[in-house]
Amino acid sequence: MKCKKAVQKTWIILFIFSSAAFAGLKYVDVVDLDLGGCYFFDNAAQQFRLFTAAGGSEVTIDIGSLHIAGGGWDYSFTGKIIVTPSDLYYKNSSGQRAHAFFTNSDATLTIVASTLTDKQTAEEIVNPTTNPEGVVLLTAVMNDEDGFWMVSETGNYDNHFYGYTHYAITGGELKEGSLLRMLDFRAVWDFDACLPTNISRFDQDLYSGMPSLELIAEIPEPATMLMLGLSSMLVFAMRKAA
Repeated sequence: MKCKKAVQKTWIILFIFSSAAFAGLKYVDVVDLDLGGCYFFDNAAQQFRLFTAAGGSEVTIDIGSLHIAGGGWDYSFTGKIIVTPSDLYYKNSSGQRAHAFFTNSDATLTIVASTLTDKQTAEEIVNPTTNPEGVVLLTAVMNDEDGFWMVSETGNYDNHFYGYTHYAITGGELKEGSLLRMLDFRAVWDFDACLPTNISRFDQDLYSGMPSLELIAEIPEPATMLMLGLSSMLVFAMRKAA
């Protein structure tokens, strides 16, 4: 009888806490970034890295959008992105198609928002007046299991490159904040309008006039999270009742 009451009490407690959590906390499943023009391959250093024409490592985020799991593109922001270098691992260009692999090298990614707006309410959550230094949305470290990742020209040989890798989120508002959260993610790079023209090798600095980045996070289903929490609490309750 005590066990039955404990189980019933556990259901009630879990329902209350899970409902409150899902009502107040939103999970971001996609971050979409349109960046200012930048270089993405440093030939002298033999590294993948983002840097401006002036040599700076902070690249402008012209337009950033946050997609809420189960919802829409509810938040927009501007700011900057900093990506630490990945060393060249292996060149595998073939014919007119440039292709290369880069090491993880514990490379990091940081996104700082200078503005952040709730598009549903028009509320300015972050703005230069109240947050002159901006707010760190996320920091992450590259964690590909193979220890390397690739950047390749598309099959059309049209000076259009793509790349993808994985990151573990380590800090920032999207890890520790009370409004928005994000889990580990896959990063998909897109470098369009590249210079110089007729690229066929990673043998010179490569520039993109239209770079973009999409971060795609894994989001547990609410039912899965509920069952995980329930199983733990049931075990605890039954032990207490025994």
